[in-house]
Amino acid sequence: MFQDQGGIEVMVIEDFLSRQLREAGVRRFFGIPGGPSIPYMEAFRKAGIEFILTSHEASAAVMADVTARLTGVTGVCHATFGPGAVNLASGVGGALLDRSPLIALTSEMPEAWLGRTAQMNIDQQALFRPLTKETFRLTADNAGEIIIRSLELANEEYPGPVHLGLPSDLAGSVARPDSNVSGSAGTPGHNPAGGNSEARAGVLIASSRRPLIAVGLTAMRTVAGRSLIRFLEDHKVPVVVTPMAKGVITYDHPSCAGVLFHALSDRLARLIRAADLVIGLGYDPVEYNYESWLPEVPLVHFDTKPSDLRISGAIEVVSAPEEWFRLLSPLGSSEEMMALAARTRDDIRASLNRAERGLNPVTALSLMREVLPPDATVTADVGSHLHLTGQMWDVQRGKLIMTNGWSSMGFGLPAAVAAALAGSGGPVVCVTGDGGFAMSAGEIITARRLGLKIIVVVFSDGELNLIKVKQSWKRLSPYGIHVHDGSLFGADRFLGVDVQRVTDLSGMRSALKRALDSGGCGIIEAAVNPAVYDDLIVKS
Repeated sequence: MFQDQGGIEVMVIEDFLSRQLREAGVRRFFGIPGGPSIPYMEAFRKAGIEFILTSHEASAAVMADVTARLTGVTGVCHATFGPGAVNLASGVGGALLDRSPLIALTSEMPEAWLGRTAQMNIDQQALFRPLTKETFRLTADNAGEIIIRSLELANEEYPGPVHLGLPSDLAGSVARPDSNVSGSAGTPGHNPAGGNSEARAGVLIASSRRPLIAVGLTAMRTVAGRSLIRFLEDHKVPVVVTPMAKGVITYDHPSCAGVLFHALSDRLARLIRAADLVIGLGYDPVEYNYESWLPEVPLVHFDTKPSDLRISGAIEVVSAPEEWFRLLSPLGSSEEMMALAARTRDDIRASLNRAERGLNPVTALSLMREVLPPDATVTADVGSHLHLTGQMWDVQRGKLIMTNGWSSMGFGLPAAVAAALAGSGGPVVCVTGDGGFAMSAGEIITARRLGLKIIVVVFSDGELNLIKVKQSWKRLSPYGIHVHDGSLFGADRFLGVDVQRVTDLSGMRSALKRALDSGGCGIIEAAVNPAVYDDLIVKS
Protein backbone atom coordinates (compact mmCIF):
# COMPACT_ATOMS: atom_id res chain seq x y z
CA MET A 1 0.00 0.00 0.00
CA PHE A 2 1.42 3.33 -1.09
CA GLN A 3 1.11 6.47 1.01
CA ASP A 4 2.05 10.04 0.13
CA GLN A 5 3.94 12.30 2.54
CA GLY A 6 4.64 15.77 1.21
CA GLY A 7 4.73 14.63 -2.38
CA ILE A 8 7.12 11.76 -1.63
CA GLU A 9 5.91 8.27 -2.44
CA VAL A 10 6.41 5.90 0.47
CA MET A 11 5.24 2.43 1.41
CA VAL A 12 4.17 0.66 4.53
CA ILE A 13 6.81 -1.66 5.92
CA GLU A 14 5.30 -4.96 4.77
CA ASP A 15 5.05 -3.66 1.19
CA PHE A 16 8.55 -2.23 1.28
CA LEU A 17 9.96 -5.53 2.57
CA SER A 18 8.16 -7.59 -0.06
CA ARG A 19 9.31 -5.28 -2.87
CA GLN A 20 12.94 -5.37 -1.77
CA LEU A 21 12.90 -9.17 -1.58
CA ARG A 22 11.19 -9.43 -4.96
CA GLU A 23 13.78 -7.14 -6.54
CA ALA A 24 16.51 -9.31 -4.97
CA GLY A 25 15.12 -12.31 -6.86
CA VAL A 26 13.18 -13.98 -4.03
CA ARG A 27 10.24 -15.99 -5.41
CA ARG A 28 9.23 -18.10 -2.40
CA PHE A 29 9.64 -18.13 1.36
CA PHE A 30 9.14 -20.88 3.92
CA GLY A 31 7.66 -21.10 7.37
CA ILE A 32 4.69 -21.39 9.69
CA PRO A 33 2.65 -18.23 10.22
CA GLY A 34 1.20 -16.65 13.34
CA GLY A 35 -1.42 -13.93 13.69
CA PRO A 36 1.07 -11.05 13.32
CA SER A 37 2.39 -12.66 10.11
CA ILE A 38 -0.82 -12.11 8.15
CA PRO A 39 -0.09 -8.59 6.79
CA TYR A 40 3.37 -9.70 5.62
CA MET A 41 2.07 -12.87 3.98
CA GLU A 42 -0.53 -10.83 2.09
CA ALA A 43 2.07 -8.29 0.98
CA PHE A 44 4.35 -11.09 -0.21
CA ARG A 45 1.47 -12.74 -2.07
CA LYS A 46 0.68 -9.52 -3.91
CA ALA A 47 4.38 -9.14 -4.78
CA GLY A 48 4.44 -12.60 -6.36
CA ILE A 49 6.42 -14.31 -3.60
CA GLU A 50 4.93 -17.72 -2.84
CA PHE A 51 4.55 -18.87 0.75
CA ILE A 52 5.47 -22.52 1.39
CA LEU A 53 3.90 -23.87 4.56
CA THR A 54 6.21 -26.36 6.26
CA SER A 55 5.55 -28.89 9.00
CA HIS A 56 8.25 -27.51 11.29
CA GLU A 57 10.05 -24.18 11.51
CA ALA A 58 13.54 -25.76 11.49
CA SER A 59 12.64 -27.32 8.14
CA ALA A 60 11.64 -23.89 6.84
CA ALA A 61 15.12 -22.53 7.51
CA VAL A 62 16.74 -25.59 5.89
CA MET A 63 14.58 -25.10 2.81
CA ALA A 64 15.53 -21.43 2.62
CA ASP A 65 19.21 -22.34 3.04
CA VAL A 66 19.16 -24.94 0.25
CA THR A 67 17.13 -22.65 -2.01
CA ALA A 68 19.89 -20.07 -1.69
CA ARG A 69 22.59 -22.63 -2.48
CA LEU A 70 20.83 -23.86 -5.62
CA THR A 71 19.51 -20.57 -7.02
CA GLY A 72 22.07 -18.03 -5.86
CA VAL A 73 19.20 -15.94 -4.47
CA THR A 74 18.91 -15.10 -0.77
CA GLY A 75 16.69 -17.56 1.07
CA VAL A 76 13.84 -16.35 3.27
CA CYS A 77 12.12 -18.10 6.17
CA HIS A 78 9.59 -17.02 8.77
CA ALA A 79 8.25 -18.03 12.17
CA THR A 80 6.09 -16.51 14.84
CA PHE A 81 7.49 -15.49 18.20
CA GLY A 82 8.37 -17.75 21.13
CA PRO A 83 8.44 -21.46 20.22
CA GLY A 84 8.25 -20.68 16.51
CA ALA A 85 11.39 -18.56 16.70
CA VAL A 86 13.20 -21.16 18.82
CA ASN A 87 12.35 -23.92 16.34
CA LEU A 88 13.49 -21.75 13.43
CA ALA A 89 16.81 -21.03 15.15
CA SER A 90 18.25 -24.50 14.55
CA GLY A 91 17.94 -24.20 10.78
CA VAL A 92 19.21 -20.62 10.87
CA GLY A 93 22.36 -21.86 12.62
CA GLY A 94 22.80 -24.26 9.71
CA ALA A 95 22.82 -21.37 7.24
CA LEU A 96 25.45 -19.60 9.35
CA LEU A 97 27.95 -22.47 9.47
CA ASP A 98 27.16 -23.82 6.00
CA ARG A 99 27.56 -20.29 4.57
CA SER A 100 24.17 -19.62 2.94
CA PRO A 101 22.66 -16.12 2.52
CA LEU A 102 19.35 -16.03 4.36
CA ILE A 103 16.84 -13.60 5.85
CA ALA A 104 15.11 -15.03 8.94
CA LEU A 105 11.90 -13.20 9.86
CA THR A 106 10.21 -13.63 13.21
CA SER A 107 7.28 -11.91 14.85
CA GLU A 108 8.16 -10.15 18.12
CA MET A 109 6.37 -8.58 21.04
CA PRO A 110 5.58 -4.87 20.90
CA GLU A 111 8.01 -2.47 22.58
CA ALA A 112 5.86 -2.12 25.70
CA TRP A 113 6.15 -5.84 26.41
CA LEU A 114 9.91 -6.23 26.08
CA GLY A 115 11.45 -7.58 29.25
CA ARG A 116 8.07 -8.37 30.78
CA THR A 117 6.60 -11.73 31.74
CA ALA A 118 4.17 -12.70 29.01
CA GLN A 119 3.09 -15.75 27.07
CA MET A 120 5.65 -16.72 24.36
CA ASN A 121 7.85 -13.74 25.23
CA ILE A 122 11.63 -14.17 25.08
CA ASP A 123 14.56 -11.98 24.03
CA GLN A 124 14.77 -13.04 20.39
CA GLN A 125 17.76 -10.82 19.64
CA ALA A 126 19.67 -12.72 22.33
CA LEU A 127 18.46 -15.99 20.79
CA PHE A 128 19.60 -15.20 17.26
CA ARG A 129 22.76 -13.19 17.98
CA PRO A 130 25.16 -16.20 18.05
CA LEU A 131 23.37 -17.85 15.12
CA THR A 132 23.44 -15.00 12.61
CA LYS A 133 25.74 -12.43 11.07
CA GLU A 134 23.53 -9.80 12.66
CA THR A 135 20.13 -9.49 14.31
CA PHE A 136 17.89 -6.43 14.08
CA ARG A 137 14.60 -5.43 15.63
CA LEU A 138 12.67 -3.34 13.13
CA THR A 139 10.96 -0.10 14.07
CA ALA A 140 9.13 2.48 12.01
CA ASP A 141 12.26 4.63 12.09
CA ASN A 142 14.85 2.07 11.06
CA ALA A 143 13.01 -0.53 8.99
CA GLY A 144 13.70 0.84 5.52
CA GLU A 145 17.46 1.08 5.86
CA ILE A 146 17.77 -2.17 7.80
CA ILE A 147 15.88 -4.17 5.18
CA ILE A 148 18.19 -2.90 2.43
CA ARG A 149 21.31 -3.40 4.55
CA SER A 150 20.27 -6.91 5.62
CA LEU A 151 20.11 -8.17 2.05
CA GLU A 152 23.60 -6.80 1.43
CA LEU A 153 24.97 -8.21 4.67
CA ALA A 154 23.53 -11.70 4.07
CA ASN A 155 25.49 -11.93 0.81
CA GLU A 156 28.80 -10.43 1.97
CA GLU A 157 31.65 -12.87 2.64
CA TYR A 158 31.06 -15.22 4.21
CA PRO A 159 27.38 -15.39 3.21
CA GLY A 160 25.05 -16.18 6.09
CA PRO A 161 21.77 -15.41 7.83
CA VAL A 162 20.48 -12.09 9.09
CA HIS A 163 17.57 -12.04 11.54
CA LEU A 164 14.85 -9.41 11.36
CA GLY A 165 12.47 -9.12 14.29
CA LEU A 166 9.04 -7.80 13.29
CA PRO A 167 7.12 -6.36 16.28
CA SER A 168 3.50 -7.42 16.14
CA ASP A 169 2.31 -3.78 15.99
CA LEU A 170 4.74 -2.74 13.21
CA ALA A 171 2.69 -3.66 10.13
CA GLY A 172 1.07 -0.61 8.55
CA SER A 173 3.86 1.74 9.65
CA VAL A 174 5.60 3.75 6.97
CA ALA A 175 9.06 2.56 5.92
CA ARG A 176 11.76 5.23 5.98
CA PRO A 177 14.61 4.12 3.68
CA ASP A 178 16.81 7.08 4.65
CA SER A 179 17.01 6.16 8.36
CA ASN A 180 20.29 5.33 10.09
CA VAL A 181 21.26 1.82 11.13
CA SER A 182 23.55 0.80 13.93
CA GLY A 183 24.93 -2.71 14.07
CA SER A 184 28.04 -4.61 13.30
CA ALA A 185 28.90 -6.92 10.47
CA GLY A 186 31.21 -9.01 12.61
CA THR A 187 34.77 -8.74 13.81
CA PRO A 188 37.59 -9.20 11.30
CA GLY A 189 39.50 -12.41 11.73
CA HIS A 190 43.11 -12.63 12.90
CA ASN A 191 45.93 -13.08 10.41
CA PRO A 192 48.51 -15.26 12.14
CA ALA A 193 51.18 -14.51 9.61
CA GLY A 194 51.06 -10.74 9.33
CA GLY A 195 53.45 -8.78 7.08
CA ASN A 196 53.65 -9.33 3.33
CA SER A 197 51.73 -12.57 3.15
CA GLU A 198 51.58 -12.77 -0.66
CA ALA A 199 55.34 -12.47 -1.04
CA ARG A 200 56.09 -15.01 1.66
CA ALA A 201 53.47 -17.38 0.23
CA GLY A 202 55.07 -17.00 -3.18
CA VAL A 203 58.45 -18.14 -1.84
CA LEU A 204 56.94 -21.31 -0.36
CA ILE A 205 54.88 -22.04 -3.48
CA ALA A 206 57.85 -21.65 -5.83
CA SER A 207 60.15 -23.81 -3.69
CA SER A 208 57.71 -26.68 -2.98
CA ARG A 209 58.55 -30.05 -4.53
CA ARG A 210 55.69 -32.12 -3.02
CA PRO A 211 52.66 -29.82 -2.73
CA LEU A 212 49.17 -30.89 -1.67
CA ILE A 213 46.03 -28.82 -2.28
CA ALA A 214 43.08 -29.02 0.12
CA VAL A 215 39.90 -27.60 -1.42
CA GLY A 216 36.96 -26.53 0.70
CA LEU A 217 33.59 -24.88 0.89
CA THR A 218 34.64 -21.36 -0.10
CA ALA A 219 36.08 -22.66 -3.37
CA MET A 220 32.90 -24.63 -4.00
CA ARG A 221 30.78 -21.51 -3.51
CA THR A 222 32.85 -19.34 -5.84
CA VAL A 223 34.29 -19.54 -9.33
CA ALA A 224 37.43 -20.99 -7.80
CA GLY A 225 36.18 -24.54 -8.18
CA ARG A 226 35.88 -24.23 -11.96
CA SER A 227 39.20 -22.44 -12.17
CA LEU A 228 40.81 -25.30 -10.25
CA ILE A 229 40.19 -27.77 -13.07
CA ARG A 230 41.83 -25.44 -15.58
CA PHE A 231 44.76 -24.95 -13.19
CA LEU A 232 45.24 -28.70 -12.83
CA GLU A 233 45.59 -29.11 -16.59
CA ASP A 234 49.02 -27.47 -16.30
CA HIS A 235 49.94 -28.31 -12.71
CA LYS A 236 50.02 -31.97 -11.72
CA VAL A 237 49.22 -31.63 -8.03
CA PRO A 238 47.16 -33.96 -5.81
CA VAL A 239 43.93 -32.62 -4.32
CA VAL A 240 41.89 -33.57 -1.26
CA VAL A 241 38.46 -32.05 -0.69
CA THR A 242 36.16 -31.44 2.24
CA PRO A 243 32.73 -33.07 2.16
CA MET A 244 30.91 -29.92 1.04
CA ALA A 245 33.40 -29.40 -1.78
CA LYS A 246 32.32 -32.71 -3.35
CA GLY A 247 31.86 -32.19 -7.06
CA VAL A 248 34.47 -29.48 -7.40
CA ILE A 249 36.64 -32.24 -8.88
CA THR A 250 35.43 -35.63 -10.08
CA TYR A 251 36.62 -38.74 -8.31
CA ASP A 252 38.25 -40.11 -11.46
CA HIS A 253 40.32 -36.95 -12.05
CA PRO A 254 44.04 -37.80 -11.87
CA SER A 255 44.60 -35.21 -9.13
CA CYS A 256 41.76 -36.38 -6.88
CA ALA A 257 42.94 -38.33 -3.82
CA GLY A 258 39.77 -38.45 -1.72
CA VAL A 259 37.59 -36.72 0.84
CA LEU A 260 38.83 -35.53 4.22
CA PHE A 261 36.99 -36.61 7.38
CA HIS A 262 34.59 -39.07 5.80
CA ALA A 263 34.86 -42.87 5.47
CA LEU A 264 38.37 -44.29 5.11
CA SER A 265 39.93 -40.84 5.08
CA ASP A 266 42.61 -42.20 7.40
CA ARG A 267 44.02 -43.78 4.20
CA LEU A 268 44.96 -40.22 3.16
CA ALA A 269 47.51 -40.01 5.98
CA ARG A 270 50.43 -41.32 3.94
CA LEU A 271 49.82 -38.77 1.16
CA ILE A 272 49.37 -35.93 3.64
CA ARG A 273 52.58 -36.81 5.51
CA ALA A 274 54.53 -36.90 2.24
CA ALA A 275 53.70 -33.25 1.43
CA ASP A 276 56.24 -30.49 1.98
CA LEU A 277 53.56 -27.78 1.61
CA VAL A 278 49.79 -27.77 2.14
CA ILE A 279 47.78 -25.20 0.21
CA GLY A 280 44.30 -24.54 1.58
CA LEU A 281 42.31 -23.33 -1.42
CA GLY A 282 39.06 -21.77 -0.31
CA TYR A 283 39.33 -24.08 2.69
CA ASP A 284 36.75 -23.20 5.34
CA PRO A 285 37.88 -24.64 8.70
CA VAL A 286 34.24 -24.82 9.84
CA GLU A 287 34.06 -28.20 8.08
CA TYR A 288 37.20 -29.86 9.36
CA ASN A 289 39.70 -27.82 11.30
CA TYR A 290 43.28 -27.85 10.03
CA GLU A 291 44.59 -28.90 13.43
CA SER A 292 42.78 -32.23 13.07
CA TRP A 293 44.87 -33.40 10.11
CA LEU A 294 47.60 -30.94 9.09
CA PRO A 295 51.13 -32.41 9.09
CA GLU A 296 54.10 -30.44 10.46
CA VAL A 297 54.72 -28.62 7.19
CA PRO A 298 54.06 -25.04 6.07
CA LEU A 299 50.47 -24.01 5.34
CA VAL A 300 49.37 -21.36 2.84
CA HIS A 301 45.70 -20.61 3.37
CA PHE A 302 43.78 -18.84 0.58
CA ASP A 303 40.36 -17.46 1.40
CA THR A 304 38.03 -14.57 0.73
CA LYS A 305 38.13 -13.17 4.26
CA PRO A 306 40.43 -13.36 7.28
CA SER A 307 40.11 -16.45 9.45
CA ASP A 308 40.82 -17.25 13.07
CA LEU A 309 43.77 -19.55 12.30
CA ARG A 310 46.10 -20.14 15.21
CA ILE A 311 48.66 -22.33 13.43
CA SER A 312 52.25 -21.32 13.95
CA GLY A 313 53.89 -20.22 10.72
CA ALA A 314 50.71 -20.36 8.65
CA ILE A 315 50.50 -17.78 5.88
CA GLU A 316 47.05 -16.43 5.14
CA VAL A 317 46.29 -14.79 1.81
CA VAL A 318 42.96 -12.98 1.66
CA SER A 319 41.91 -12.02 -1.85
CA ALA A 320 39.36 -12.60 -4.57
CA PRO A 321 39.35 -16.22 -5.86
CA GLU A 322 40.62 -15.21 -9.30
CA GLU A 323 43.81 -13.96 -7.59
CA TRP A 324 44.54 -17.31 -5.98
CA PHE A 325 45.61 -18.97 -9.20
CA ARG A 326 47.82 -16.07 -10.24
CA LEU A 327 49.74 -16.51 -6.98
CA LEU A 328 49.79 -20.29 -7.47
CA SER A 329 51.13 -20.15 -11.04
CA PRO A 330 54.78 -20.90 -10.00
CA LEU A 331 53.67 -24.14 -8.31
CA GLY A 332 55.52 -27.12 -9.69
CA SER A 333 54.17 -30.57 -10.49
CA SER A 334 55.07 -33.70 -8.56
CA GLU A 335 54.85 -37.05 -10.29
CA GLU A 336 55.74 -38.71 -6.97
CA MET A 337 52.76 -37.11 -5.20
CA MET A 338 50.43 -37.78 -8.13
CA ALA A 339 51.34 -41.47 -8.09
CA LEU A 340 50.77 -41.62 -4.36
CA ALA A 341 47.40 -39.87 -4.79
CA ALA A 342 46.36 -42.45 -7.38
CA ARG A 343 47.33 -45.34 -5.10
CA THR A 344 45.44 -43.72 -2.22
CA ARG A 345 42.32 -43.19 -4.30
CA ASP A 346 42.45 -46.75 -5.60
CA ASP A 347 42.99 -48.11 -2.08
CA ILE A 348 39.91 -46.30 -0.78
CA ARG A 349 37.79 -47.47 -3.70
CA ALA A 350 39.03 -51.06 -3.38
CA SER A 351 38.32 -51.12 0.35
CA LEU A 352 34.77 -49.96 -0.28
CA ASN A 353 34.33 -52.60 -2.98
CA ARG A 354 35.49 -55.30 -0.55
CA ALA A 355 32.55 -54.59 1.76
CA GLU A 356 30.29 -57.51 2.57
CA ARG A 357 27.74 -58.39 -0.06
CA GLY A 358 24.03 -58.24 0.60
CA LEU A 359 22.05 -55.12 1.42
CA ASN A 360 24.27 -52.82 3.43
CA PRO A 361 25.02 -49.08 3.20
CA VAL A 362 27.95 -49.59 0.79
CA THR A 363 26.13 -51.88 -1.65
CA ALA A 364 22.95 -49.80 -1.40
CA LEU A 365 24.80 -46.60 -2.34
CA SER A 366 26.63 -48.40 -5.15
CA LEU A 367 23.34 -49.66 -6.53
CA MET A 368 21.79 -46.20 -6.29
CA ARG A 369 24.71 -44.73 -8.21
CA GLU A 370 24.17 -47.37 -10.89
CA VAL A 371 20.39 -46.99 -11.20
CA LEU A 372 19.93 -43.23 -10.74
CA PRO A 373 20.66 -40.97 -13.72
CA PRO A 374 23.82 -38.80 -13.60
CA ASP A 375 21.77 -35.62 -13.17
CA ALA A 376 20.09 -36.84 -9.97
CA THR A 377 20.33 -34.45 -7.02
CA VAL A 378 21.02 -36.24 -3.74
CA THR A 379 20.38 -34.66 -0.35
CA ALA A 380 22.22 -36.47 2.41
CA ASP A 381 21.08 -36.43 6.02
CA VAL A 382 23.46 -36.64 8.99
CA GLY A 383 24.45 -40.04 10.36
CA SER A 384 26.73 -42.98 9.64
CA HIS A 385 25.54 -43.16 6.04
CA LEU A 386 26.73 -39.59 5.43
CA HIS A 387 30.34 -40.66 5.99
CA LEU A 388 29.94 -43.21 3.20
CA THR A 389 27.95 -40.92 0.91
CA GLY A 390 30.54 -38.17 1.24
CA GLN A 391 33.36 -40.50 0.17
CA MET A 392 31.57 -42.70 -2.37
CA TRP A 393 29.14 -40.46 -4.22
CA ASP A 394 30.82 -39.01 -7.29
CA VAL A 395 28.60 -36.24 -8.59
CA GLN A 396 28.36 -33.20 -10.76
CA ARG A 397 29.00 -29.89 -9.07
CA GLY A 398 26.11 -28.96 -6.78
CA LYS A 399 24.33 -32.32 -7.13
CA LEU A 400 25.17 -33.56 -3.61
CA ILE A 401 23.65 -31.42 -0.88
CA MET A 402 24.59 -31.89 2.75
CA THR A 403 25.29 -30.04 5.97
CA ASN A 404 28.72 -30.27 7.54
CA GLY A 405 29.44 -27.03 9.35
CA TRP A 406 26.20 -27.40 11.35
CA SER A 407 25.58 -31.15 10.91
CA SER A 408 22.00 -31.33 12.13
CA MET A 409 20.04 -34.54 11.80
CA GLY A 410 16.76 -34.04 9.97
CA PHE A 411 18.40 -32.00 7.20
CA GLY A 412 17.88 -34.42 4.32
CA LEU A 413 14.11 -34.35 3.75
CA PRO A 414 13.51 -30.56 3.89
CA ALA A 415 16.61 -30.12 1.73
CA ALA A 416 15.03 -32.45 -0.82
CA VAL A 417 11.80 -30.42 -0.80
CA ALA A 418 13.80 -27.27 -1.54
CA ALA A 419 15.78 -28.99 -4.31
CA ALA A 420 12.60 -30.25 -5.95
CA LEU A 421 11.04 -26.77 -5.81
CA ALA A 422 14.21 -25.24 -7.27
CA GLY A 423 13.88 -27.53 -10.29
CA SER A 424 17.30 -29.12 -10.50
CA GLY A 425 16.43 -30.93 -13.73
CA GLY A 426 16.88 -34.54 -12.66
CA PRO A 427 15.24 -36.64 -9.95
CA VAL A 428 15.67 -35.60 -6.33
CA VAL A 429 16.67 -38.31 -3.89
CA CYS A 430 16.95 -37.97 -0.12
CA VAL A 431 19.29 -40.42 1.62
CA THR A 432 18.59 -40.55 5.33
CA GLY A 433 18.76 -42.83 8.32
CA ASP A 434 15.77 -43.88 10.38
CA GLY A 435 16.76 -41.49 13.21
CA GLY A 436 17.20 -38.50 10.89
CA PHE A 437 13.99 -39.26 9.03
CA ALA A 438 12.01 -39.29 12.28
CA MET A 439 13.15 -35.73 13.03
CA SER A 440 11.60 -34.17 9.93
CA ALA A 441 9.12 -36.84 8.78
CA GLY A 442 6.29 -34.30 8.71
CA GLU A 443 7.78 -32.76 5.58
CA ILE A 444 6.43 -35.78 3.70
CA ILE A 445 3.10 -33.95 4.04
CA THR A 446 4.68 -30.83 2.53
CA ALA A 447 6.10 -32.79 -0.42
CA ARG A 448 2.79 -34.58 -1.03
CA ARG A 449 0.74 -31.36 -0.83
CA LEU A 450 3.02 -29.63 -3.32
CA GLY A 451 2.99 -32.61 -5.69
CA LEU A 452 6.77 -32.97 -5.58
CA LYS A 453 8.53 -36.01 -6.97
CA ILE A 454 11.04 -36.98 -4.29
CA ILE A 455 12.47 -40.43 -3.63
CA VAL A 456 13.22 -40.86 0.06
CA VAL A 457 15.63 -43.72 0.75
CA VAL A 458 15.72 -44.56 4.45
CA PHE A 459 18.66 -46.69 5.60
CA SER A 460 16.82 -48.53 8.33
CA ASP A 461 18.82 -50.46 10.91
CA GLY A 462 16.77 -49.60 14.00
CA GLU A 463 19.60 -47.70 15.70
CA LEU A 464 21.48 -44.44 15.90
CA ASN A 465 24.40 -46.29 14.43
CA LEU A 466 27.00 -43.52 14.49
CA ILE A 467 26.57 -43.29 18.27
CA LYS A 468 26.72 -47.09 18.53
CA VAL A 469 30.03 -47.12 16.64
CA LYS A 470 31.48 -44.42 18.88
CA GLN A 471 30.31 -46.28 21.97
CA SER A 472 32.14 -49.36 20.69
CA TRP A 473 35.35 -47.34 20.34
CA LYS A 474 35.12 -46.72 24.09
CA ARG A 475 34.35 -50.41 24.70
CA LEU A 476 30.85 -49.54 25.92
CA SER A 477 27.65 -51.48 25.35
CA PRO A 478 25.04 -49.87 23.07
CA TYR A 479 22.75 -47.65 25.10
CA GLY A 480 20.16 -44.99 24.28
CA ILE A 481 20.31 -45.63 20.55
CA HIS A 482 17.33 -47.89 19.83
CA VAL A 483 14.97 -46.31 17.28
CA HIS A 484 12.55 -49.08 16.36
CA ASP A 485 11.96 -52.83 16.14
CA GLY A 486 11.64 -54.46 12.75
CA SER A 487 10.16 -52.02 10.25
CA LEU A 488 10.30 -48.26 10.79
CA PHE A 489 6.92 -47.76 9.11
CA GLY A 490 5.12 -51.04 9.78
CA ALA A 491 2.88 -50.43 6.77
CA ASP A 492 3.03 -49.77 3.04
CA ARG A 493 1.75 -46.19 3.43
CA PHE A 494 3.04 -43.29 5.50
CA LEU A 495 1.19 -39.97 5.64
CA GLY A 496 -0.44 -40.79 2.33
CA VAL A 497 2.79 -41.78 0.56
CA ASP A 498 3.69 -45.27 -0.70
CA VAL A 499 6.37 -47.14 1.25
CA GLN A 500 8.40 -49.96 -0.31
CA ARG A 501 10.33 -52.04 2.19
CA VAL A 502 13.28 -53.93 0.73
CA THR A 503 15.58 -56.47 2.33
CA ASP A 504 17.94 -57.36 -0.54
CA LEU A 505 19.65 -55.72 -3.51
CA SER A 506 17.27 -57.16 -6.05
CA GLY A 507 14.31 -55.71 -4.19
CA MET A 508 16.02 -52.36 -3.89
CA ARG A 509 16.80 -52.24 -7.61
CA SER A 510 13.14 -52.86 -8.41
CA ALA A 511 11.99 -50.32 -5.83
CA LEU A 512 14.27 -47.61 -7.23
CA LYS A 513 12.99 -48.23 -10.77
CA ARG A 514 9.36 -48.08 -9.60
CA ALA A 515 10.07 -44.87 -7.69
CA LEU A 516 11.72 -43.28 -10.74
CA ASP A 517 8.71 -44.21 -12.88
CA SER A 518 6.26 -42.87 -10.30
CA GLY A 519 4.75 -39.44 -10.66
CA GLY A 520 4.96 -38.46 -7.01
CA CYS A 521 6.74 -38.78 -3.71
CA GLY A 522 7.77 -42.25 -2.56
CA ILE A 523 9.63 -43.87 0.32
CA ILE A 524 12.01 -46.83 0.14
CA GLU A 525 12.84 -48.39 3.49
CA ALA A 526 16.09 -50.26 2.96
CA ALA A 527 16.66 -52.73 5.80
CA VAL A 528 20.47 -52.49 5.73
CA ASN A 529 23.05 -54.46 7.66
CA PRO A 530 25.08 -51.77 9.45
CA ALA A 531 28.10 -53.97 10.27
CA VAL A 532 30.24 -52.34 7.53
CA TYR A 533 30.28 -49.05 9.41
CA ASP A 534 32.62 -50.49 12.05
CA ASP A 535 35.52 -50.74 9.62
CA LEU A 536 34.80 -47.75 7.40
CA ILE A 537 34.06 -44.83 9.72
CA VAL A 538 37.22 -43.02 10.76
CA LYS A 539 37.88 -42.64 14.48
CA SER A 540 37.63 -39.04 15.55
